[in-house]
Amino acid sequence: MAGNREKIIEGARQLMNREGTSATGTTRIAEALSISPGNLYYHFKSREEIVAEVYERFETAFRDSLVRDIDHISPERFAAFYLNAMEIAWAYRFFFASQTDLLTADEKLAARYKEFQSWSLAALEAIVVVLEKQGTALLPKARAQAARLRKSIALNTWLLWSAWISFRKVEKAESELVRDDMARGAVQMFDLFSPWLDPDFESKARKALTKELDRVEAVA
Repeated sequence: MAGNREKIIEGARQLMNREGTSATGTTRIAEALSISPGNLYYHFKSREEIVAEVYERFETAFRDSLVRDIDHISPERFAAFYLNAMEIAWAYRFFFASQTDLLTADEKLAARYKEFQSWSLAALEAIVVVLEKQGTALLPKARAQAARLRKSIALNTWLLWSAWISFRKVEKAESELVRDDMARGAVQMFDLFSPWLDPDFESKARKALTKELDRVEAVA
């Protein structure tokens, strides 16, 4: 039974990515997975319950990407923050494309996302602090000015990441999003922070980012 539950969760994620959330009710999910509605309802009472489970996996993946291996951040690890963030956004792009509707329709999900957003902003600030201690983030010496800048970097990074898919959907109009669209987002996020990085560290991190993006684009 656990296998069927996971099949529904993963199938729903893929379906919502392809067709959007408004067209993806429980009947459509069951049809796409070639299972009976009764089988689906055995595991989930509503589409909202399925979305909540998919969201659980999305949030867990993003949290892990921000806290893993941050005792010392190499240029390659720094580039990986951006690459992983955009990979996760791509894997759960339905959420960003329909975020307002999903959160308006589900108060529990909205409250959970609000907490996740607050946690993420604090985690992003913590990454800046690690880089400062390493001497690879060159923020102002004045304490108050540095504190404001940390918050600004964290907030702007979050805003760009969470809004990137919606921005690209508007920009591309009728064209479908493709994985390559996320590459531009990763570079844009990196560019937010790059003026405050040690030049040698910035150069190595950008090289690592570009190398991985070239690989992604080659296999996309």
